[in-house]
Amino acid sequence: MPRSSRSQVCAIRFRPRDTPLPTLIADLRRIARRHRRRRLTISVYGRCGRFATTTILRRFGSWNAALEAAELPIGQQWAIPDGELLQNLDSVWRKLGRQPTGREMTKKNGFSRFSLSTYKKRFGNWHAALKAFARFRRRPTVGTTIHRHKPRALAVDRRIRTPRTISWRLRATVLIRDNCLCRMCGASPAKDPAVTLHVDHIKPWSKGGPTTLDNLQTLCSVCNIGKSDLPAGA
Repeated sequence: MPRSSRSQVCAIRFRPRDTPLPTLIADLRRIARRHRRRRLTISVYGRCGRFATTTILRRFGSWNAALEAAELPIGQQWAIPDGELLQNLDSVWRKLGRQPTGREMTKKNGFSRFSLSTYKKRFGNWHAALKAFARFRRRPTVGTTIHRHKPRALAVDRRIRTPRTISWRLRATVLIRDNCLCRMCGASPAKDPAVTLHVDHIKPWSKGGPTTLDNLQTLCSVCNIGKSDLPAGA
């Protein structure tokens, strides 16, 4: 086979979904040895690795997790925690009243604290960042715990164990469930940028209402203030 043909064959990138993890790990180690890097970066592997970086991120969950599985030095940790990036995504989602596009993730418009490139470097691409956000929201929280036994004790347990503060993850779940619309008047930041959405308890927490998905609703700031003025039981 001519040398040029061999080079072309070597340049072929494989993206099989069923590649065994040991094969992926072996390739990570191979590239690390070849480049003699103190820390193998995702950009270097993207240029020289046998598999796509999206495959690595999908199979291991994150780049650092892949390095750890391959017993390669992780080196300096990310300066910005994943949770902070995902919480910022939740904030932009609420401001827009809908799922943001990659182009809207910019500091220039005042919506996002972090740029699109930050999300691409961390998660591989914008779609992967959205998938990470969806996975993070699905993780169980104190407010979404369900007990199947002793129904009488359940109400007492919820009053005691669920905090009043609504986690940003649970808040994002409520907003997405309600399509970022006020459940009283239908207002949305997507229609009117001046609208501010809140997530509030349906049955007040002070009266035993749990901080759970089924006891939370999306309200605009106007309706939320108006609700607090209603007489008890209204």
